[in-house]
This record gives sequence, C-alpha cells and structure tokens, in this order.
Amino acid sequence: MKKVICFLFLTIFCGSLHSQLSKCPILPSPVVYNKTEGTLYLPHQISIQKLPEGHKGYLSPFSRKQLDLLLNTFHNISTTDTLGRPFIRFQKLKNVPKDFYSIAVNDQVIISYANDKALYYAFQSLVQLIQTEDDIKYISKAFIQDYPKFEWRGLHLDVSRHFFSPDEVKKYIDLMALYKFNTFHWHLTDDQGWRIEIKRYPKLTEIGAYRDSTIKNHYNSFPRSYDQSRYGGFYTQEEIKDIVRYANERHITIVPEIEMPGHSRAALAAYPEYSCTKIQQGVPGIWGVFEDIYCTTDETFEFLENILDEVLDLFPSKYIHVGGDEAPKTRWKECQACQNTIKSNNLANEQELQSYFIKKIESYLNSKNRQLIGWDEILEGGLSPNSTVMSWRGTKGGVEASKKGNYVVMTPGTHCYFDHYQGKGKEEPLAIGGFTPLEKVYDFNPIPSELNVAEGSFILGGQANLWTEYISTFSQLEYMAYPRAIALSQALWCTDKISFEDFESILYDKHFKILDRLKVNYSKTSLRPYIEFNKHEKGISIQLKSKDKNESFHTVIHSSDCKSDLHFTLLANQPLLIERTKNKLIESKITLTSNETNLDSELHIKNHKGLGAEINYTTQPNPQYNYSSLVLLDGQYGIRPWKGHEWIGFDTSTIVFEIELPKRKRINSIDLSFLKSNGSWIYLPKSIEIQNASKKRSKIYSSESISSETIKVKIGKGMKKIRFKIQNESSIPDGQPGSGHTPWTFLDEIQFN
Repeated sequence: MKKVICFLFLTIFCGSLHSQLSKCPILPSPVVYNKTEGTLYLPHQISIQKLPEGHKGYLSPFSRKQLDLLLNTFHNISTTDTLGRPFIRFQKLKNVPKDFYSIAVNDQVIISYANDKALYYAFQSLVQLIQTEDDIKYISKAFIQDYPKFEWRGLHLDVSRHFFSPDEVKKYIDLMALYKFNTFHWHLTDDQGWRIEIKRYPKLTEIGAYRDSTIKNHYNSFPRSYDQSRYGGFYTQEEIKDIVRYANERHITIVPEIEMPGHSRAALAAYPEYSCTKIQQGVPGIWGVFEDIYCTTDETFEFLENILDEVLDLFPSKYIHVGGDEAPKTRWKECQACQNTIKSNNLANEQELQSYFIKKIESYLNSKNRQLIGWDEILEGGLSPNSTVMSWRGTKGGVEASKKGNYVVMTPGTHCYFDHYQGKGKEEPLAIGGFTPLEKVYDFNPIPSELNVAEGSFILGGQANLWTEYISTFSQLEYMAYPRAIALSQALWCTDKISFEDFESILYDKHFKILDRLKVNYSKTSLRPYIEFNKHEKGISIQLKSKDKNESFHTVIHSSDCKSDLHFTLLANQPLLIERTKNKLIESKITLTSNETNLDSELHIKNHKGLGAEINYTTQPNPQYNYSSLVLLDGQYGIRPWKGHEWIGFDTSTIVFEIELPKRKRINSIDLSFLKSNGSWIYLPKSIEIQNASKKRSKIYSSESISSETIKVKIGKGMKKIRFKIQNESSIPDGQPGSGHTPWTFLDEIQFN
C-alpha cells in the first residue's frame, strides 16, 4: 500500500511541477524539480552525517574530487559539526522505485535514497545544483525527486583501432558517472588490435596488440597514405582489475567485448592455426571488413573458451559481448572443415553456421552463469531465446528481437554513433561519415513506435558507440563524445524530457562551465552559426541560424552572371532569396564573414532550372542521412571525402521518386551526382531511368553501365513532372565489405540543364 501511495504522490507531484524542470540545472533532468524561495549558502567546511559502514556511495573519491574541482573551496569535509547538526544528512527509504532518491534543500541538505546507487546519483545531482557568484557558493532552495527510466544507459569505447591509457579510460568513466550512465561497453578486440592480456596465449598481446602501420587519410581517399610507425598497446590484467574496481565504485558496470567470429585479424595474426587458411598475416593498419575470420573447428572453440575463462575472471558483469557483426562467409564457403561442420550439424548454409557459432559460445557462457549479448547480426540463421541483441543497423533488428521475446539494447547509427560528424563546418575533424548533430541525439527514443507495451518492455535501454578509426587522441575523443553524451543521458534517464531549447539553455549556461572546470575538450559545434537552406516559390532562400539573434554577417556574392560583386549584410534569421535561373546554369560563390564569431564560411551554389523544385519520394531515404528535403535540389554538392551531410542515402536496391518543376521547361539534360565508396557499402547504381510523369506513355531516357560519380542523361524535351527510377545491385558481391547486404545509393544533387 505504501508503494502505491508513493507512486501516486510522484505522479501528482510530477504533473504539477513539470513546468519547473526547464529551470532545473541538473542534467539529465530529474522527474520532479520544485524550486522554492530562498538560497542556501555553503560554508567553508562541509559537515556530513556519518552513514553506516559498507555504504559504497558515501562520499566516494569521485564525489570528493568533483566537489574539489567544482567548488575549489572545500578542503575539509567532516562527519561532525560543532553544533551537532550536519550540513548534509541522509535517510534510507523503503517501498520506492528502483534507484530512487530525493534532495530537499532548505536550511540544510537532506538526501533520501533507496540504495547505494541512488545515493551516488544524488551526489552527482547535488554537485550540479551548486552555483557560484563572486566566489560565493550556494544552492537555490528546492525539492527534487528522481529515478531512471531505462535500465541500460551506456557508452561504448573502441580501444582497438586507437589505444587509450588506463588513466584516460578512468576519466571517460568519471564523466559517465557525472551524467548517470551505468554501463561501459569496452570494445577490447578487433582486426587492428588485441588489447587485453590473456596469460594462456601471450602472443595475443605480443603480436596482436601491435601493427606496423596505420592509414592516415580517410579510408575512401585515394591514393591512401600510411604512417609507417609501429603502433599499439594493451591492458595488463592488473590494470583491468583496477579499472573494473574504479568503475564499480562509480556504479558503472563494464561489459567487455571480445569479437567473434569476424573482426578477428589481430587474434589470427598471433594464432593463424585458428583461421580457415592457416596462413600467417600481420595486424592490418587499414580499416574495413576482412574475409579472414575464426574457423569453426573444435580447436577454435577450445581456444575461444580458454580466452573467455580469463575474461570472466576479470569482469564480473552479467553480460559478455561477443560482437557477431560483419562476418564475411567467403572463407567458410571455401573451408572444408567449416563445410563439414555444416553437414554434420544439419545446417542449411553459412548463415546458419553463424547462428551455430554464436549459440555454441552462448551455451558456454550460460554454463558459467553469464549471458551473451551481440550486435544484431546474431539474428542471422536464428537466435537463441536467451541472447540479448544490440541493434545498430537502425532499429529493425531490435524490433524483430523484442517481438520474439529477446532483450534488446538500442544503439542505431541514426542517433547513437558518435564517430559521425556533428557539424557541417570545415573545422570539424575528420570522421568516418554520417551526420549526428546534438538535437538528433536528444530526440532519440529507444522504444520504437511499432512496439506495443509488452514488446517494449524487452527494450533494456540504449547506448552511444564511439568507434575510433579516426579518433587518435583522448582530446578528440572528448570532442566527439561531449556534449552529445549529455543529450543521450536525457534520452535514457528522463521519463519526461524538457524541450530541446530548454535543454540547450541549461547545457550552455551551466554544464559547459562544469566541463570547463573538469578540463574536458568538448565540442561547441552546436553554438556555431550555420546556413539553413529552405524552399521558396522562386527558388531557394538561405538563412543564417545563430544563438545570437543580433549577429550579422557581411556577405559577398561572386557570380558568373554578375559584372561586379554584390555586397550586403545578412542578419540572423533574415532570409536571402536566390531565384532559380530561367535559362543557363549560374555558378555562385557566397562568402560570409563575421567579426563576432570569427566565422568565415563559403557556399558554392550551382543555380539551375530545378533549384528548389518539389520532390516526392515513393522510396523514402534512410533517415540517418536525410536531414533536409531540399538536399537534392539546393545547388550544393557533397564534400568528398564523404562528410555525412549534403547527401541523401537509400538502403534499397530500387529507388523511385518524382520531381515537379514550377512550370514546364525545356530540359536539355539532367546531371545526377552519386557517391562511390565501396568500403562504406556505398555503390554506384547499375541503371537510371527518367520519364515524363505527366504522360502515361512517354519515352524512357536511360543510362546504364555507370562508372562515374556524375551521370548526364540527355533529354531535349519540355518537362514539368519527371519520374526517376534508380536501380542498384540487390546485394554486395562476395569478398567485399558488407557482402550479402543491400548496397547503399547516395545522391547529393540533381541538376537540370
């Protein structure tokens, strides 16, 4: 009965006070924030009620460190007070939601909590409540109630592509703790490096932890260049034990990932006898997907089980991540031993062999009272009812698994890949591709709309992934992770999120200062002004978007049809019209400069007859890259190497859409601009068909045997409504990265001449 009353109280309170969350300095936002009149000034010496022995959450070293860094005044924290009345006191609660805590700030601070973890979360919130003015520290009087929405609130770190020291990993964990993440997914092995000491197999670190060269430019840039220096490193078992203890003190569980059967080149460089070819190869210094994977012999499984035994001794986590992603089947098809495994176990094909492999490893983990988790490729060939799926290729795999009754962690590339670009400016560091700005992360909902309540209960939560192919320093790692990780913490913690505008205000006013004091190299990309393109009945308009509404840009337009440059001032949120050309192609360079932000930006626009025209998609673009409906008709071409924005991406083999011009025009030709990046599964189409959609029967203009990124299709007719059909291969060929999957088709502009 008490529990029912408590929940009723929370519901009523939350509903009545929700409007005040926009003023709460805590991120992620609590369930309830009730600001009252008055201020509590903090004394030089903090006295804290002593808790019973055994409380891990009692002023842990991290909490003390936070207080010291953020306040820079409390050098004495005691458990006694001359008046016998502690400044901070505690009370443990029963019959409240899991990990529940409350903070009451009046003439003292009273923290009520359900368990040690909740007490720790309360300390993180208390730190964030503290404000400073003229070197005076204070807390606004308030009442807070809080508990998390999702069980799994994770951040991932790939240390295989680039290695980060134990101290850097600890700082990564510290920041996770501040924003109430509870799961650290540690990607310890991959093709480019084996990072965990396994004493039974010393060559895994002697050979597998080091590569002789590393690609310097983007994977899709040619010619490729390499740093010819030896690179690598690994964590000793003692270092891992220390990091696990460190994370545990901060109520963070470390889930280790040992990749199998694919992404295993580093291990096979050390022990080639467990590959299908048995051929000695080095640790690769280039990214991508490699054909060499673990063979399915009994000897290989014994090797992996022995490795897992040592992993289990180091990591007490319930879950062990085994990867399972991007495992080409080429070697298995050619390997007699693997074919024998298929035959002897009555398997249909190599996809079922993948399932057999995963289930065999899962059975071993279950025998050790652990559970297997893997990327959504573990669905291939059938899924064990005990497996947990981490859905990264969108949400489809997670939806499929949850409908079958499997637990799921959502981590789709659309919202949760922090190795993607977060801004469009030239100042953004080289990244793998994609476009995941702050607002997109904030909008993430781990439970897809197509799941009912019962199916949605199998969604444990979500996490962001940080793959480090293009992240070589810890400073750059912080830049890619923050503040996007704070936005994700909102999505995974909060029952009811505040508006993105309110979130931004709290982030910029309060949390950027916290990150500054903690010396975090966070990104300020979201604060930078940018140019937004919009449709206009006469063409397009460009509009400066800036947090400073009064900011102005000096603008110069250099155009091929102008005898002299045009100079004017573009005010924030005041659009500039660019009328579409009526006859010939016009190329313009627009230069924008601002003394206030030191931003110097150039736009190159090809003004053609279709600029700003209407487009209707029969085949919808993948939302991961479709950030604007105007991308194909804005006169701008995507940056090469691919930087994620200015591209529309399709993950289907057949693409159909229509473009409608404002009025009928003679079209001499149409240029379509594609992207070729086979290493990223992006392929040129095999055919294009263009047809006058205003007539039921009209000539089809086509182009086949496409070998160039820019395709010109000759027309020579008057048209108003044009239908496009683009055909790609049904699957990526064997031996190529992503083999067996549908290739992507990327478009950045359709130019009407």
